Amino acid sequence: MAIKDVQKYIEEQGLVVTTDEESEKPIYRKPGFEGIRSFGEMEQIFSQFIREHCDAKRLNRAQMGTMVGLHETIFARYERAFSKLQATRLIHLCEILDCSPVEMIHAAAPHLFGETRKEADDKLKLMLRILDMPASTASSLLGMIEGLVGERDRSGQS
Repeated sequence: MAIKDVQKYIEEQGLVVTTDEESEKPIYRKPGFEGIRSFGEMEQIFSQFIREHCDAKRLNRAQMGTMVGLHETIFARYERAFSKLQATRLIHLCEILDCSPVEMIHAAAPHLFGETRKEADDKLKLMLRILDMPASTASSLLGMIEGLVGERDRSGQS
């Protein structure tokens, strides 16, 4: 069943009405640290992220195109933000470039990770460290954190 008061939901989530050249109608977004990035700006950030990671791995467009199953000129569209990066393609590129989709999303929308730039960056670093941990260490850490959160919840603190 849908919520009864969408306006209340919008307010609770801190969404603001805005426009984007990709939508004919007004849309609701959560402002970031520097305001609201357009979808086009986020695509530009994704394309820069892809180029930088390809360069770091010393992979050219032809090699990347081969690995993603596209001709190099078609792959170049992602590097130039000409083609929209779908979630499935983002995951595929992260597999090839050995990076986390979290890194790419953080690059385009850091405000989803924290209230300030520093908080968002710290949380990204923490997430990446967790992803690099051995499974047993991650399991132990999770148990410890759940214990701390459980203690806080039982004491009535938030």
